[in-house]
Amino acid sequence: MKLMRVAISGLVGVWLSACAVSPVVETPPPDSAPAVDVMARLQAQETRLERLEQAVATLGSAQQALQAQQVAPEALEGMRGELRQMRAALDKLRHQQRQQQQAAAAPRPVPVVTAGSAASDTARYRAVDIDLGPLPDGSGSRLLRPIPATVPGQAREILVYVQIATGYVEGGPHRFRIATRLDEGREAAFYLYAVGQAQQGWAYNSDNFWLPMPANRELVLDAEGKPFFGDWNSNVRIIAYR
Repeated sequence: MKLMRVAISGLVGVWLSACAVSPVVETPPPDSAPAVDVMARLQAQETRLERLEQAVATLGSAQQALQAQQVAPEALEGMRGELRQMRAALDKLRHQQRQQQQAAAAPRPVPVVTAGSAASDTARYRAVDIDLGPLPDGSGSRLLRPIPATVPGQAREILVYVQIATGYVEGGPHRFRIATRLDEGREAAFYLYAVGQAQQGWAYNSDNFWLPMPANRELVLDAEGKPFFGDWNSNVRIIAYR
């Protein structure tokens, strides 16, 4: 409003200055009037017109300034609101980041299967490392490996890991079967394949599988194929139970 009053005051001053020029009485000059009087009146009219144009321009500038003063506070408040929203979003992200860092740094409990517990099939297990020796060499041979007392009787499943490596060895293709006995003479098993041949390098194969914990606490190892002769090795291990 102060700017508007200043602009209006300036406009009034310009207007008064424009009006201060004495009006010219439009009377037809006599034929003997000198040419200089005509030029003077024309110059006075031009001067008055210029002052009026300046007054109109000043009024337009004042109106624009007044509009800017009215809009600026609203725009400033909008910017402040956006800034507050950005700060709130940033604080939320920082809080989430702290929670993630705390969760990552927190120690994880070791899953243990206890007697009488209803452990899930996927998460509750205990890692072990029990060496049960090598695989049979072939010719339809079968080995029975006892499961040691490290695996408790209340365990429901065992995770069996098997690996075999063949180098310069004769024997051809082999199929190894790893199983545990179930009720009514059934067996749960998985298979591992290997090929023995005269080669200058080594070939490897391995696998692991969850098998039911047998009531007789024995792991069954079968081999089908001609016995290996040459460089080869294998190993059977129990690496977890649940």
